[in-house]
Amino acid sequence: MRGFFCPEIHAVPYALPTSADVAHACACAEILRPLVTEARLAKLDHVAAHRSRHLSVVLENVYQSRNASAVMRSADGLGLLDVHLIENENAWSRNKGVAKGASQWLNLHRYLNAPDPRLACVESLKAKGIEVVVTSPHAEGHTPENLPLDRPVALVMGTEFSGASDFMMAHADAFVEIPMHGFAESFNISVAAGILMQRLRTRLEQSELTWKLHPDEHALLNAEWIFKSVRNAQGILARHGLTPPPTLAALS
Repeated sequence: MRGFFCPEIHAVPYALPTSADVAHACACAEILRPLVTEARLAKLDHVAAHRSRHLSVVLENVYQSRNASAVMRSADGLGLLDVHLIENENAWSRNKGVAKGASQWLNLHRYLNAPDPRLACVESLKAKGIEVVVTSPHAEGHTPENLPLDRPVALVMGTEFSGASDFMMAHADAFVEIPMHGFAESFNISVAAGILMQRLRTRLEQSELTWKLHPDEHALLNAEWIFKSVRNAQGILARHGLTPPPTLAALS
């Protein structure tokens, strides 16, 4: 893997595809593209062009899968790509009625085989130079308007009942909270996540930061999505001596 230096932010060691990965993805896309309508191709390219890995979400043992699925739907709609799932206490199951298929267009990072999923998630994020930002109304933290965005940020959303775990609170690089003006102490997790993602996404768009995908990431993502859009794509590629295109999730 090779790093990508973004001059507008710190030198973050983004894991980028190798030239071989990019060539493989482009070869797959070239074969499958004629099988997809022009309208569909335009939609895939438009969405990929607005995806970002500068902002991601961590869902820590969310009790109700429909809440996790609702967060994923908002993440997709707001142009995020990466969602991390910690499930050592509460496993996530896809809720088609809520997610509306959003999860298939996201990179879902699951730590099911890790002895300590929380630790595995935190170590993975910090190894990539991503700030772990825990949402909590009980910590002295930032608001969505002043949270530093010079480095990539992963928003940690805790369980509905008790919020983020003590482990996540102890390993946080920063905290963020949504100012409340009523009697309720906090919003529902999916509402809170949506508000935070929308405000931070707007700030990124208004900034001079490099927050969109690198062209090599875009190439892999576009090939992956074209692959998902073609029936029996794997069989078609096999007849041309190709395996499915590499994915950004697998390379992360």
